[in-house]
Amino acid sequence: MSRPFMVRAAIFLATVTATWGVLSLGTTLGAEDLEPGTPAPRTYTAQRDRTVIDSAETERQEQLARESVEPIRERNSEVELLVRQNVEEIFDLVADLAVEDPSTTTPTTIPQLPTTTTEPSEGTTTSTEPAQAALITGRIYLDADGNGVFDPTTGSERTDRGLARVPVRVETYDDNFVVQTGAEGIWTAEITGGAAVVSVDESDAAIPRGFVPAGDEIDQLIECASGDECVAGDMGFVPNVRPIEDIETALQEEYPSLSAETLGYLATTASEDVIRSAFGEDPKLRVLRQAAVQQVFLEHQEEIEPDELQDVKDRLRTSPPLVFYLGEQDPQGTQAVGEIVAHFIQDNYLINEEKTNELRDQAAAAVEDVTVSYVENEEIVREAVVLTQLDIDAINQTRSGVTEQQSLGLLSLIAVLVGLLGLYLSRFRPEFWARPRMVALLGILVLVAAGAVRGTEAVHETTTWYVLPAVAFGFMAAILFDQRIAVLMALALGVITAAGTLDPGVTVYASLAAMAPIPFVSSVSSRGAFRNAVILSSMAATAVAASASWFFHTAPGDEAAVVVGTSIAWAFVISVLASLVAIAALQFFETAFDITTTLSLLDLTDRNHEALQLIQEKAFGTFNHSLMVGTLADAAARAIGANPLLARAMAYYHDLGKTENPTYFIENQFGIPNPHDHLDPKESAEIIRGHVADGVKLAAEYKIPSEVTQGIVSHHGDGVMRFFYEKAREKYGEDVEVDDYRHIGHKPRTAEAAIIMLADALEAACRAVFQTQEPSPDAIEKVVDRIVDEKLDDGQLSESPLTLAELSKVRQAFLDSLKGHYHQRIAYPNFPGA
Repeated sequence: MSRPFMVRAAIFLATVTATWGVLSLGTTLGAEDLEPGTPAPRTYTAQRDRTVIDSAETERQEQLARESVEPIRERNSEVELLVRQNVEEIFDLVADLAVEDPSTTTPTTIPQLPTTTTEPSEGTTTSTEPAQAALITGRIYLDADGNGVFDPTTGSERTDRGLARVPVRVETYDDNFVVQTGAEGIWTAEITGGAAVVSVDESDAAIPRGFVPAGDEIDQLIECASGDECVAGDMGFVPNVRPIEDIETALQEEYPSLSAETLGYLATTASEDVIRSAFGEDPKLRVLRQAAVQQVFLEHQEEIEPDELQDVKDRLRTSPPLVFYLGEQDPQGTQAVGEIVAHFIQDNYLINEEKTNELRDQAAAAVEDVTVSYVENEEIVREAVVLTQLDIDAINQTRSGVTEQQSLGLLSLIAVLVGLLGLYLSRFRPEFWARPRMVALLGILVLVAAGAVRGTEAVHETTTWYVLPAVAFGFMAAILFDQRIAVLMALALGVITAAGTLDPGVTVYASLAAMAPIPFVSSVSSRGAFRNAVILSSMAATAVAASASWFFHTAPGDEAAVVVGTSIAWAFVISVLASLVAIAALQFFETAFDITTTLSLLDLTDRNHEALQLIQEKAFGTFNHSLMVGTLADAAARAIGANPLLARAMAYYHDLGKTENPTYFIENQFGIPNPHDHLDPKESAEIIRGHVADGVKLAAEYKIPSEVTQGIVSHHGDGVMRFFYEKAREKYGEDVEVDDYRHIGHKPRTAEAAIIMLADALEAACRAVFQTQEPSPDAIEKVVDRIVDEKLDDGQLSESPLTLAELSKVRQAFLDSLKGHYHQRIAYPNFPGA
């Protein structure tokens, strides 16, 4: 199979499938739009035996089966762990809050060794005996009463006591070492004698948590002579705790739901634990923590369900677990632990949603569908009775097999329609059939028409059937193709409308309204004519809408004026808007499918077009020549019924390539020598023939349609450049190859292209002849006959569709135009040259 055949077959299948899909989209042919809860518009009976599932009752039974499955509960260890962590966090927090931030205390200043030494006095002698060691002792202790004096004999509950294993750093001029305190906090260091700096690292692990130096004695400078025993000042540490009120405030912000008594008790206990821990006593906060964690464990040994949680919380508050400290019951601690556990305790016996839903889904799946059986002709629902979902399902499912048959019938109808359109193109419009792009464009128009019909069917109940934009398809088909294809498109739109709506009124409207624009756009030659065509086509569409709505859509008892008036209003407004949209879309189709329409030709023949401006600026003589050729071509095209706008556009751009080398063409040589006088004939021929290729390249840059570009390619055909050919023969003899002096285009293949060839040659010949000869009517006729006969004899018109009768009309049109151009003028007295 050939590639063009495969392409057309693919277009056929795509058009049929897409159009069928669009018409079937969201609709069920023959079905009615029924909603549950609305009254039945008529009495419905079953058209065939059918068992119908009662979806509402089936769903109810499935829901009952789901509800009958008890939820699956399991202990949740993650919840238990989270509760324990929350309980421990509050004790960690209160312990941290009890100790003041060490960074807020004033740091001590470590003294420095003196930088000067004492020189021996005059008259003294230096002893050579070795110096005796000096001995320094000191004490580091916990200052229980905070008075700054070490007194282990006070009668209070806690007395000052030494701190053992505390590192003390000793620095001298020639040594730096560390000693540790003994059991009573006493430390001893031997030095060589002289000054020594003694210091203690207050962050050392041997210093109890929460204690800071009592003063500056922790870092001392001691002068101790050799052989002496010196005593350093006692270094005391005192507790660094926050005020109880500050601790309570911080706890209140974190745990606002706990009582002030519990928070106050925790704050006091944590503050006192700082001292208890330092003096080796058991911290009460640790006892409370253990009691709370133990109670959480005991509570979670039981399975606490969500509805039991509040009872557990109430019990913990009213009967809290007993707390003992140092062998005695602590009532406040008991109450605090009970409230803390009650605050954080959570239900740990929870529903496993995944397992529960799985069992419920299984139970629902086991429910059998509830069905209702209907027999043929059995009444389903009476008119005006409120519809249920079962009624609607029964109505739809007991229908006869019309829906499926209509769907397949619609597919076959569209296939036949598209097939006939293709057959018409292949037999009667071979120029379109030969271009797969044009076949695809017609398929797109059919598909868009189906979409318009589908949209109209969706909105007609709130508007009217006459919102169908049928006029737009007549516009596009007539402009993009021709009048006959536009009529064919109107008939196709009627078939699509009938299949998509099953309404005879809108079917008639679709066909006739699509035909309305054809006579108005078939011969337009200005944009004003297009605007008039829009209004006239819309008015014609309203007349069709009025007649069709009056005949097809006005029932007895209806107000005909209202129905017809509504149809007219919608038809006119939609037709105007659709026509404007269609005209706007033409530019896209022109570019995408390389189509030359009247609108594009109007743009091309506008003297402001940038390509024409280029010719005027770079090759003014060529520009004037092109305008005259356009005038001749326009007249000739009108004489034989060809496209005058296309002929004029071809004429304007046929010499576009001369802008590349304008001075090599005689019409642009103003006051300069002819450069060909100094070139070889073959080089001259290369330059002259190059203007065709240059013109095609520039036409592509300026997006000039290919149909107009044919005027560039074929305006010389493959004729011989006689001037340079004869010049070469004179110079080189008879051995000159004639093909080296032929133009590179092809012979004209359309009537317009043939007219351009004749008009181009004729204008050039007249310009040459009538520079020295009077342009009398006889002289003009001789030039016309000579040029036409020359092209015929050379076979340049052999591929064009021009007949001899048409060629005679073209001759006469050329004569009339040239006679008007070279008309006689009065010789004015005393006028130069008179």
